[in-house]
This record gives sequence, structure tokens and C-alpha cells, in this order.
Amino acid sequence: MCCANAPAQNPKPSQSSSEQTQQTKTTTSSGTSKMNADTVVGKVESFEPGKSIKVSVPGTIITSKTFDLSGKDLTANVPSNIKVGDWVRVRETDESNGHKLVTVSHSSESAAAKPEK
Repeated sequence: MCCANAPAQNPKPSQSSSEQTQQTKTTTSSGTSKMNADTVVGKVESFEPGKSIKVSVPGTIITSKTFDLSGKDLTANVPSNIKVGDWVRVRETDESNGHKLVTVSHSSESAAAKPEK
């Protein structure tokens, strides 16, 4: 007999967190430059405008990551409407000249985990 009144077995899709690291090395006639980039997609756990943002990254060894948004040789680009609970993409870039760039944007990956291609 079928269970016509049983609750659905398909839970809501889970939200997708991820972290990617990229290293780039460029050699030109004037020398070699290196750039490291770390991109995290996750949910904002805490946010202090102009100071720091903490993002959850479940499914990785470190379950959250805090990014500094102030300091010498650091440029931070953060939308004014970011708040705790939002899903964001944070890209932190370290350039060979010592400058760091942190870019925060709302993430479109919050709806569901994307299927593998």
C-alpha cells in the first residue's frame, strides 16, 4: 500500500559553501610578480563595517573564516547592505607588492548546491 498521507521525503536543498585558492605567477621583462587569491562563498556569521567580516564555510577543514577589512596596504570593497545571515562571496587577493584587496559581494549560490559538471 502507498503512503498517500506521508510527508514528502525531499528536504529543501542545502545552501552551498565553498573555498577556492588560486596562485598566479607572471613573468615579464621587468621581473616576476606573484598573486594569491582566496575566494570563499558562505553565510555571514558576523560583520563589523570597516573592521572585519566572518563567513561560515561548512564542509571544509576550517568551518569559518574571518577577513580583515582595515589596515595598511589593504583595500576593502563591501556593499553597504551586507548583514549577518546574508550569503556572500569574499575574494581576498594578495599582490606581490604587499597590497591586499578584499572584495565582498552578495552570492547567487545561496539557493542550492550546484551540480557537478
